[in-house]
Amino acid sequence: MASPADELTVACVLRSGGDYSPEYVRRLADGVAQHLTIPHEFVCLTDWPGILPCARVDLLYDWPGWWSKLELFEAFPSQTLYFDLDTTIKGSLDDIAAHPHRFTMLQDFTKPCLASGMMAWSGDWSALCRVFASDPKGWMRHCNKPLIWGDGGFIEHLIGYRGTDTFQALHPGQIASRKCSSRHSIEAARVVCWHGKPRPHEAGWKV
Repeated sequence: MASPADELTVACVLRSGGDYSPEYVRRLADGVAQHLTIPHEFVCLTDWPGILPCARVDLLYDWPGWWSKLELFEAFPSQTLYFDLDTTIKGSLDDIAAHPHRFTMLQDFTKPCLASGMMAWSGDWSALCRVFASDPKGWMRHCNKPLIWGDGGFIEHLIGYRGTDTFQALHPGQIASRKCSSRHSIEAARVVCWHGKPRPHEAGWKV
């Protein structure tokens, strides 16, 4: 069950059949619990057939891979902070969670576009899910270009780059890339995004 409108939801997505498992959900939930003092509910949007270490909301569509994330906006039309499962939380999230986010995404670490590995929003953005659901195959074909790539490209296409804040601009130095940031930046960051290979379990979960 999603949180009431006045309570923060911290969400993730676990789609079965890929590289991720409930262990990723547990580690992310533990990191959030350790570093977020603001009252919240941690929820996983999933099609996983077994037990998960947190509350769950079932996926409704059979959209592959990262496209499943678009169901977040239908499931959580309220104050929400989202993390990809390959995210390491290592410092306080209070400043990030307390910010009055309209719609915030990551600035992509390698390209001049937005990325969906971490998002925050308030209000009802369920239209994003409905628009994609109207023609999933068509949108997947359209969002297969260098700067209109994947679900992040779809969101940016609909909202617009200027209509979206970025975490790096709002919270300088708090977000780092495990692949692209310097060792000093990773050590100073509160959130580390892995975004690709190796997966955290392949590196012993160490940033």
